Amino acid sequence: MSVKEKVLLSKREQFYTNSLNALRQSIDAPDDLKFVMVQHAFEPVIDLYNALDDHIAAIIPKASSSRSNPEVVQRMKEKFPNRVFDNISRKELQNSDFAIQFLREVTQGHPFVIVEYGAYFAPAAHAISNDPLLAPKLKGFIEGTENGVKGSDDGAVGYEQVVGSLDHWVVSKSRSRIKGIMDMEIGPAILYATDRIFRDTFGLSLKHFQGTYGVIGAGPIGKSILRGLRSDNIKPLVYDRDLAVMAGLCQLGERTTRQDQILANSDVLFLNTGSSFLSREPELLNKLKDNVILVLSTSGDVEGGIPQLIEKNCLVKSPLGDDGNIASFITSSGKPIRLALGNDSVGQAPNTMLAEGSVSPANLMSDMEFVGAARYLGGMNNVPATKKIEHLPEYIENIILNEWMKFFGYRETLPLGNRFSDISAQTTLNDSVPTTAIRELLNGETPEHVNLVL
Repeated sequence: MSVKEKVLLSKREQFYTNSLNALRQSIDAPDDLKFVMVQHAFEPVIDLYNALDDHIAAIIPKASSSRSNPEVVQRMKEKFPNRVFDNISRKELQNSDFAIQFLREVTQGHPFVIVEYGAYFAPAAHAISNDPLLAPKLKGFIEGTENGVKGSDDGAVGYEQVVGSLDHWVVSKSRSRIKGIMDMEIGPAILYATDRIFRDTFGLSLKHFQGTYGVIGAGPIGKSILRGLRSDNIKPLVYDRDLAVMAGLCQLGERTTRQDQILANSDVLFLNTGSSFLSREPELLNKLKDNVILVLSTSGDVEGGIPQLIEKNCLVKSPLGDDGNIASFITSSGKPIRLALGNDSVGQAPNTMLAEGSVSPANLMSDMEFVGAARYLGGMNNVPATKKIEHLPEYIENIILNEWMKFFGYRETLPLGNRFSDISAQTTLNDSVPTTAIRELLNGETPEHVNLVL
């Protein structure tokens, strides 16, 4: 291996390893604590699994990303044989008998935590919490999404509906400071993936597509989409049901408008509401502009309620078929609309097509929040559950933020000395590498376990 290859070690793997060590030093938890994880099938998370290693009892890849990234799922299976269960569905885990039997088999009597995006285990949580074999070993449930906490408005159960009946802790990271940072980066990933779909389908980039853009829902993800569009000199229409949000957007110079106007005038419409509002009010479909392209910020069952609309025959597939990753539908009144698919048949956030998920390193912090929450619950011992949703303590967030800043945030200007008189006397370097390691490299030595982009 060349010096350059030795130096170009994985920055994210080092971050995961160092953060895990920092959390271990700060939070006592059982040495054999196991993780049952429902996670997206994205490339970076494999390095997290490598860091956790034997602590992983089971990985259940979410269908939305595993269908788009089968090669990532295959890599997971190769690295963690008999611990990746891509054949298990949300519906199966909602069944109490199935969930209990599955957890008994994979945890094998070890203390464990359930770590998930999407509340897959929430409908069975009461039974799990009361199972005579699992209850003494279960340390708690950790949920990563707001919809997983609240439940979706199509009736899907969230942890808020069950936490009062549980004798185990439930921790949410959906409103943490780190989650807020991550949400700001999801918008650019969605725009990047949408641009790829447009290039493949229409032969031109998103910013050169002729038409009116709209954004419904101006939470953190919606605002990050607005910023991304603005950077391409696109000024979309925007609507949010919260009037205070609308007033704030108006003050910032955004093109705020009413819901009926954004539906009627948008050729490309980004939906970021976190609700199945279209399936609740299917008559809104008839207010959409003909041939509008809908782009979802999360899975179609949550955002817009696309599968529910198909099931009710409010949407039917057009005889025109799909055009690449854009599907054509017809509403019950005959209006044609289109949907960015994200590599499935009912619509997903386009970034689920990307093996990286989001190109932002901010996601790495969010992954480590799960680990911090798991160790926090693992160290609770016999502290009674509070019967309400709890949030990650700030000191744990600060441990993760501190490690992340070491690798991705701080900038340091280091003197190079007279040896390199042909270049600038000072060079700004990312502080992902210790100063001593940089000096070893400059002296012609090969530092161990450093990370420097050359």
